[in-house]
Amino acid sequence: MTTENRNSNAALVIGAGIAGIKVALEIAESGARVYLCDRQPHIGGTLVQLDKWFPDNHCGLCKILPVFNRDRTGQYCLRRGLLHPNIELLLHHQVKKVEGKPGRFSVTLKPEYPRVNPELCTGCGICEAACPVTDDANFNQVPGGHRAIFLHHPLALPKTYSIDAERCTRCGACVDACPTRAISMSAPDEGLQLKVGAIILSTGFENFDATTATQYGYQRYPNVITGLELERRPGGSGPFPGVLYRPSDGAIPRSIAFLQCVGCRDRKRDYCSSACCMYAIKEATMIKEMYPDTDVNIFFMDLRAFGKGHHRYYDKARDELGVRFTRQRVPAVKQDFRTGDLLIMAFDQSGEVITSRFDMVVLATGQTPSREFEETCQILGIKTNKWGFAATGAFSAVDTTREGIFVCGTASTPQDIADTLVEATAAAGRAMGFLGSEKALPVTPPRPGEEEAGAAVILCNCYGQVGQTINLREIADFCHRAPGVAYVEEVVHLCHPETWREVKARLSESGVNKAVIAACSLLPPPGLYEDTCIELINIREQLAWVHRDDGLKATEKAGRLVNMALEKIHSQEYVPPPEGESVVPGALVIGGGLAGLSAARAIAERGFGVEVVEKSDALGGNAGHVFSLLGGENPREYLENLVDEVKNHPRIHLRLNTEVVGVTGHIGNFKCTLKDERSETADIEAGAIIVATGAGESRPSEYLYGRAGQVITQRELEAGLASGRIDAAALRSVAMVQCVGSRDKDRPYCSRVCCSQALKNALNLKLLNPETEITVFYRDIMSYGFREEYYTRAREAGVLFVRYEPEQKPQVSLEDDVLEIRATDPVTGNVVIIRPDRLVLSPAIVPPDDNTALSRVLGIGLTGDGFFREMEAKFLPVDSPRAGIFLCGLASRPQDIRETITQAGAAAQQAAALLSRSRLTGGKAVSLVNERRCSGCELCIAACPYEARVKNVEKGVARVIEALCQGCGACAAACPNGAASLRELKDQQLFRILDAAL
Repeated sequence: MTTENRNSNAALVIGAGIAGIKVALEIAESGARVYLCDRQPHIGGTLVQLDKWFPDNHCGLCKILPVFNRDRTGQYCLRRGLLHPNIELLLHHQVKKVEGKPGRFSVTLKPEYPRVNPELCTGCGICEAACPVTDDANFNQVPGGHRAIFLHHPLALPKTYSIDAERCTRCGACVDACPTRAISMSAPDEGLQLKVGAIILSTGFENFDATTATQYGYQRYPNVITGLELERRPGGSGPFPGVLYRPSDGAIPRSIAFLQCVGCRDRKRDYCSSACCMYAIKEATMIKEMYPDTDVNIFFMDLRAFGKGHHRYYDKARDELGVRFTRQRVPAVKQDFRTGDLLIMAFDQSGEVITSRFDMVVLATGQTPSREFEETCQILGIKTNKWGFAATGAFSAVDTTREGIFVCGTASTPQDIADTLVEATAAAGRAMGFLGSEKALPVTPPRPGEEEAGAAVILCNCYGQVGQTINLREIADFCHRAPGVAYVEEVVHLCHPETWREVKARLSESGVNKAVIAACSLLPPPGLYEDTCIELINIREQLAWVHRDDGLKATEKAGRLVNMALEKIHSQEYVPPPEGESVVPGALVIGGGLAGLSAARAIAERGFGVEVVEKSDALGGNAGHVFSLLGGENPREYLENLVDEVKNHPRIHLRLNTEVVGVTGHIGNFKCTLKDERSETADIEAGAIIVATGAGESRPSEYLYGRAGQVITQRELEAGLASGRIDAAALRSVAMVQCVGSRDKDRPYCSRVCCSQALKNALNLKLLNPETEITVFYRDIMSYGFREEYYTRAREAGVLFVRYEPEQKPQVSLEDDVLEIRATDPVTGNVVIIRPDRLVLSPAIVPPDDNTALSRVLGIGLTGDGFFREMEAKFLPVDSPRAGIFLCGLASRPQDIRETITQAGAAAQQAAALLSRSRLTGGKAVSLVNERRCSGCELCIAACPYEARVKNVEKGVARVIEALCQGCGACAAACPNGAASLRELKDQQLFRILDAAL
């Protein structure tokens, strides 16, 4: 193949929010080049404005960073920046043209103008002080504003200023003030030309503009704010950390109302934003934890806590923290102009209208496509749906209407973080199929070098911002006198690309490969790390800027920090980099249903062998019982094609009537024992394992199921209509009951698919027989995302929805072979009586009983509901707690067919990225074993949270699996003999650093 006909080994990711970051990291870790572009001057999107996430109420964003070979990447907080040798950030850029075909796209990008060049900007802030224009919109979402040139994100690195083009007057004051000439007012004609094999669209969403919902008084009443504004105010990086003030008078609010569905679930936007209910519950939880006596009331239509662990979170907020929930869509908000209080009219349980007074009102604004999204889709040549999101297929959440271009996250449908990350991983896997085969070479860890080679010290003055407080000449003189220092250099602007190149060249010429860099918080370019051991000191933000009034003490402190850094790199012993753990280039997939088959096909298409183990004698699982999707598509044809592909794939080996009975080893090298129906065993090796064992439909014990022939399940109704066993024309009346055996004390989770299944069957019945009377008894209709449209269609078709409370479930009786259902309408209090021809139940999705045994074999736990536990619910929804084992499909959680296929693709991408490595290595700071001191007591093995320590039976001492070790030091703390230590933090080294500080 000629160079011209070879697919590019690079991908373009448009949008650097959480979805774009995840896609970029997945592709980069698979060995390809990634261009990550965004119109904003920082990465992270909306996510970095959030403080915590449910269901754990903590920040876990960094958990998506690479675990293996991690020294090649910047292990920084992703709120601040992203550093990876295979990722090039193109911030403040937008796509202008896309040509070519899959595998060989030609893309033109242009930077936004007016523009601040991130390679030249030092983040000094002089430009902002010079700007005469103010603007109220800002990152913290509070009044007070900033200049037309401003630091968009206070935590972002690099600390690049940006210009609001709509408010900038082009006066040029900032251009004249900038000491590095980083600001340009006019754009050049030419753009940036890229050759890429695949494009992934991950542009995220914008919050609905609440000013257009005038009935709520947003920006007219100061105490009406949005959920994002509430999030920023008391957040750890917000303007008032740990404290929530009422905007009008600064008082602590005693009562707060949350209004749901502002900007969605209406005629103009007939979709659900999916994340708003849980977002509001999280914020309500945060408020109750800060101020337990504050009354918090959430006004809602349907409480959609349908994700994994979400219903438990909802129960805790209501039952333990005292958050109130009122089922009503509030029509309007009024203000008491004397006090600033807000008045809400609502119906009580008796139907009377009451007026409630609140100190604050929080609007849960819906997710909408960005203003530029339609233009971007036109440039890419892809279609959008009626709501303006990217159009995708019935069986793929990530394929757009143009081959080679993929989408993920809220660019295609409103969703939460966990679902976004699943889609992002799956999109990366699909994109890898269009990229060239060249693999990026791993970066060799730097060697500290010999003691006599000495070290370099680089001091940055940052155009005088450091030198005006710290006496750098005094620091330089001290370094010249310090032992082991080869040379000292003071530079004016270390961030400048040309300065970096000069510094690197001088380091190479001098023969040193260890250096202390005293500068600012800006991320150094990754190329500097390839052959140099670097110790960084922040003497600008953390020293010069905070000690402006005391230069003597600032200089003294700077000297001590430099001395400590020198001692650290001088005392660092050279330990040869680990060889790493070998990787078996094959995968084991447990389960032959839709998830397992989809994952197996995806892995095999990446060139790896796959063993598929299915305990029954047939493939297809639950998908074989589904005859149509909500949109009318035929999944049986899709499943049949998938089964044929898997059966005939040369890299896939199927084992029916077989179970996994033993798993030993670790990531990259599992040894698995299989047992077939004849009780014969076979041993295989696998580098990765995917658990796709599925789940089943519970057998109801309520509502006369199994005792009255008229009572059936939704699955039985669907099968009966498809086969003709149930004649729709003969059905005069049909009743449906939702949440049978779920969302209760025994199963406190939502089965997610039941409401969609009921809507599908109800619409199908109405299509077959419009005269059929259909009544659905429900608690909350979980028609999240674009499923909301089918809920609207069902109501328009005449389907009646009657809500019931868990304490007052519908009562079913049978007399003379006639069913009778009695239920109390919670709104009117009237008793509803129905005598249907069929009663259709929506039973819970339940995990199989043998999950318990399999979890012991695999060494991974189960949730309280019996599904397999993931490593982290929000940011690692596919990873199991045991490295190298991944989850997908109903084994992980209840989900529909498209979601199952997507999660299978994500699991396959994780497995393929692992299998593509010949060896696995961890970081430099991993644990070591001094075998002469080790007594084999195994205390360190028990202490290790990552199962990175095992016992070497032959030697009787502990052994470290370095690929698993995260360098936490728990083993070193537990070892009574001092036999455990960390490679880069040995006792003597720490003592020398402490001595240098004194």
